[in-house]
Amino acid sequence: MIEISNLVVDFGGGPVLDGVEFYVPEGKTAAIMGKNGCGKSVLLKTIIGLITPTSGNIFIRGVSPEVMRKKQEITVEMGYVFQRGGLFDSLSVYENVAFPLRRKKIPEHEIERTVADVLARVGLSGSENKFPAELSGGMQKRVGLARAVCTNPSVVLYDDPTAGLDPVLSDSIAELMLLLRESYRVTSLVVTHELKVAEKIADQVLLIYKGKLVFSGSAKDFFTRSSEYARQFCEGDIEGPMDIF
Repeated sequence: MIEISNLVVDFGGGPVLDGVEFYVPEGKTAAIMGKNGCGKSVLLKTIIGLITPTSGNIFIRGVSPEVMRKKQEITVEMGYVFQRGGLFDSLSVYENVAFPLRRKKIPEHEIERTVADVLARVGLSGSENKFPAELSGGMQKRVGLARAVCTNPSVVLYDDPTAGLDPVLSDSIAELMLLLRESYRVTSLVVTHELKVAEKIADQVLLIYKGKLVFSGSAKDFFTRSSEYARQFCEGDIEGPMDIF
């Protein structure tokens, strides 16, 4: 579903992403992990088309995002969950979720049905008329998830969806992500700092260090420390092979 080949992103001060290559099969979830500033969020924004790569290739179902944008199919193919929710403060919960549907010029009666269904799936029925400022951090995250999947995308990109939440809320968001994956059969890329979240949701793990992909493999291999890179990251070891880059 997702194929990245020799991806380089350089803003002029040296590469933020340096030759990154991986693929994610259809219906699977890959967790992207690494230290702050290693390029995780840049990778997501490059895949969705918010950042133009310096070189390399990105394919979603064998088609590049540039081609999808020209055909106006990018919003159909991919949903994006922003780290802080990314909600429009002046719009209600209903209007926030309906926003991408209206951009597709879907009839209003279909929008009403879709919004009601997706809000029910994320546990927010009855919150349609509330505004972001009236919601807790966890509820805002749920609205962001609802907006990302309401167009029935093939791929959903999550930028640290549990950031700032306590362990109980983090776990509930992870459970919700699993539910949405099963309900909508999406392929997911999830940036996260939380090992417990990654262990719960991921089929595979991508570990980035200073812009390079130093581990790409199954979640089982990662969490059993089959790689020295995985062991070092999971155990918080500041010394070791990752320092050679």
